[in-house]
Amino acid sequence: MIITIITCLVVILEITSCTSSKKIVYVNNLNDTTVGSLSKAKNIFETAIQKNDQLSIIIGGSNAEDLIALNSSSGIIPGNSVANLSTNLGGTPVLGYLVEADGTIKLPYLDRVKVEGLTRLELENQLTEKFKAYTKNPVVNVRFLNYRVSVMGAVNKPGSFTIPNERITVMEALIMAGDLSITGKRENILVVRESNGTRNFGRINLLSKDIFNSPYYYLNTNDVVYVEPTPASFLPRERFPNYMALMAGSLSVVLTIINIIIVSHK
Repeated sequence: MIITIITCLVVILEITSCTSSKKIVYVNNLNDTTVGSLSKAKNIFETAIQKNDQLSIIIGGSNAEDLIALNSSSGIIPGNSVANLSTNLGGTPVLGYLVEADGTIKLPYLDRVKVEGLTRLELENQLTEKFKAYTKNPVVNVRFLNYRVSVMGAVNKPGSFTIPNERITVMEALIMAGDLSITGKRENILVVRESNGTRNFGRINLLSKDIFNSPYYYLNTNDVVYVEPTPASFLPRERFPNYMALMAGSLSVVLTIINIIIVSHK
């Protein structure tokens, strides 16, 4: 009887403490063949400009007097870097050009310019051509000032993160959030994205190689990543030692009671 009880307790411990590696190892179905095919994939991604984006637009050129006027609306002094922009308490730059509800920004000499839907490089090229009429050898530099993503749910460090290089994958965002906790569902990551006034939802499976082909693998500005917790969240792995100590103590009590019963029946 004692052996039976011990065996049952051991089995319970094994069931509660062991998790299949396939349920926590990312991209576990990747092999040599898929690595070769993925390496040939195009690795180009640029975020399109949207309404309410904040843009830093710096115009360079050969005539310093022209540049002072051209850059006056952005709060940039020629020669200074974007890093010198003032910030509010949240660390978000407050100067720059706001993309209005009609998808335009207002620039010196050019007045309203439609920018919504353009990539950063497309806008740079377009403005470079337009400013040729106002200064010699114009060079236009465009940067997002509000490029950030948010990660919430079953991660170790949820929060909003500003992305300086304007390019981030869902896996990089999860790394910034301290990775998933042991209770996070790796096969069903939700990405919430707003585009042209429409809210879209995408699902990503971190356990599959198909993640690299997902349109949600690269995150857009203001994307929200949500990691759903598993139903087994009440039994986190980090607390296994506590549970095992509790079960060991319970086992000791059970064995003591059984021993007393056996001795009393002799």
